[in-house]
Amino acid sequence: MKQTYWGLVHKDGGSDFGISFLDFLGCVSAASTMTELMEMGSESLTLHIDGMHEDGETIPAPSPMIELPEDVDGIVAITVTVPGKKRRINLANAPTLLVELK
Repeated sequence: MKQTYWGLVHKDGGSDFGISFLDFLGCVSAASTMTELMEMGSESLTLHIDGMHEDGETIPAPSPMIELPEDVDGIVAITVTVPGKKRRINLANAPTLLVELK
């Protein structure tokens, strides 16, 4: 399932752009341009979520839009695929299943 999380953009004079995520403390990345930052942020978030999934941790739902903190220079939406939410099942040779609805 695809989910969109907010990435907080940080930029100090003479430094690269940085990105951190409201819902994933410790998930950060950096790049020299905004285009690269979007790519690196998406990659970093995907790897972080995959690691959480492998460790059996609960993936948080995206936080609602917030007011920007003073130390944040911008906010971007990063959409990633969250594993474990969707499962593909082959029903071609499956036995018939009867379900009683109450």
